[in-house]
Amino acid sequence: MQDGSKRRARLVLIVGVLLAVFAGVGTFVYASGAGGVQAAPAIPTTPVVVAAREIPAKTTITQGDLKVVEFNLDSKPGAALAKQEDAIGKVTTTPISVGEPVLLSKLNDGKTGFVVMPLDALGPDGAPKADAPFFRAFSVTVPDAEAVGGNVAPGDIIDLLVSFNFDPQKIYDRTRPTQTSDTTAKIILEKVVVLARAGAVYTIRGNTDTAERIAYLQGAGGKLSMLLRAPKDERAANTGGQTGPGVIAEYKIKVPEKVLAPAPR
Repeated sequence: MQDGSKRRARLVLIVGVLLAVFAGVGTFVYASGAGGVQAAPAIPTTPVVVAAREIPAKTTITQGDLKVVEFNLDSKPGAALAKQEDAIGKVTTTPISVGEPVLLSKLNDGKTGFVVMPLDALGPDGAPKADAPFFRAFSVTVPDAEAVGGNVAPGDIIDLLVSFNFDPQKIYDRTRPTQTSDTTAKIILEKVVVLARAGAVYTIRGNTDTAERIAYLQGAGGKLSMLLRAPKDERAANTGGQTGPGVIAEYKIKVPEKVLAPAPR
């Protein structure tokens, strides 16, 4: 009889414990459903353009250099960009590290700084395309009197003219009887961008062959002159060059002739 009483007592205890557990679970579920536990508020973010890879100084920005990430609104740098289009084509003035926001203060439009490789010569990875010319930046010295009075500035587009005294017999083993020493002038480069200027020293861009030819002409005593182009004038002049006979004929310059001295009286 006592064993039966003990079993009933244990059963009542177990049932009581289970009821207490169920009651606790029900209370928790009710509290959760009733908003007893509040979800964390969403943190406002904003898109920011950052460097997708290391970008050296004096680099023309391409799309492959950039990516857009979300920044907390309160941690966004004031000069950060939100759209990649605002940076593509511009030139870095200082290096930009991977993940670093691209700031307007680290970019320019290419007129106050220059790059050796133009944007259309770069691939998506920022390296020169396989078929891109071997561009180099090099300098030429042109006095103000031969550079539109010194009014050529970085960003201007010019044609480069050379003039020098040319003696065919010093260059060729065989010459025609009609060939003779004379001054010759020719526009040798067209639509050249002036990258930088320091006094009479101008920095321009060209491929390696062009750099060698310019160096030869300067070393041979050639005089360089800059012809300033009007904005948006993309026309090619394609001149043939000028020497004495052509200039004299075009401008109808009178050719001096020997005359007999008057007979003595």
